[in-house]
Amino acid sequence: MAVSVWKAGLLSLCPNCGQAPLFDGLLTIKASCPSCKADFTIEDAGDGPAVFVILAAGAICVPFILIAELALRPPIWLLILIALPFTAAVCIGLLRPFKAMMFAMQWRYRAGEGQQARKHTHD
Repeated sequence: MAVSVWKAGLLSLCPNCGQAPLFDGLLTIKASCPSCKADFTIEDAGDGPAVFVILAAGAICVPFILIAELALRPPIWLLILIALPFTAAVCIGLLRPFKAMMFAMQWRYRAGEGQQARKHTHD
């Protein structure tokens, strides 16, 4: 039975068995699954997760910061002091599940670097 990409991504679990944790540290994907022994060395999410995190964090943070600026009119140093850690926390909090979800999709659809290009060169 296939593991849900959403479950594997949001919970940062192995995309093959859905049992073991995917990460070894904050953002380092393990070399293999300790539960099912799946080989994760093919992982190549690249900058994909960061792009989605930038878009999502902007959609989350900008309205709050804009409302704080317009409603409270704090000094700029106070706004920066509050906005930077808030934005950093949102980005760091979103990066792990986005990276896990992109890897789960890569695993599910057997995506690898340059496969599409190689496929067309042999036609």
